[in-house]
Amino acid sequence: MNIVRLIAKLPLQRLSLLCFSGLVFLLASCSSFLPNKGVIILDVQDKIQTNVTSQDLPKSYKMGNGEQELQRFETFCKEEIHASQLDGSEEIVFENIKHGIHGQVEFKKCSDRITRIYRY
Repeated sequence: MNIVRLIAKLPLQRLSLLCFSGLVFLLASCSSFLPNKGVIILDVQDKIQTNVTSQDLPKSYKMGNGEQELQRFETFCKEEIHASQLDGSEEIVFENIKHGIHGQVEFKKCSDRITRIYRY
């Protein structure tokens, strides 16, 4: 009840500013909860070319060839790739590739919110 009285006493400009601030905060906080937009699978098991498949991508996304999608992977997943270098998981992937062991690594926190799966 005290909050209602306080809001009733605020001048109209302050009330408008308060409502606008609340709306901006709400929109900003909700945007971080939006799900990823789809999945791109980069399959590099074939040593000659990278095979690219996708699921549930937005209609505006234009799929490229293997080389283009690898470039986008490096661009949009830069922070997650850097984190994998720091924690040593990238080194494990290279060791597996060197010994002919197949696997996959999933990158979910790419800046364009598209999950990328790197199969090797």
